[in-house]
Amino acid sequence: MGKAKGPRKPRQTQEQAALVPPARTPSPSPERRPVVSQSYLPVLLEWAQAIRAVVGAVLDFADAAAEAITKGIKDRGTKEDT
Repeated sequence: MGKAKGPRKPRQTQEQAALVPPARTPSPSPERRPVVSQSYLPVLLEWAQAIRAVVGAVLDFADAAAEAITKGIKDRGTKEDT
């Protein structure tokens, strides 16, 4: 048994295609273009400073953790030698 197929769609003739208007694309006009304001610059600078502060805090935490781990490994090594 074969697959159940739906009814065929009629093909569009050239006369029928000529009756359908082409798709309209809006042309960009000066009124529609987004205006980039210079007020974004201070906001971006604030974000950059906040990200820099967060990254600095994470690096400080990682440095302290690495120092504690290194100190713990050194302490453990000297206790095993005695």
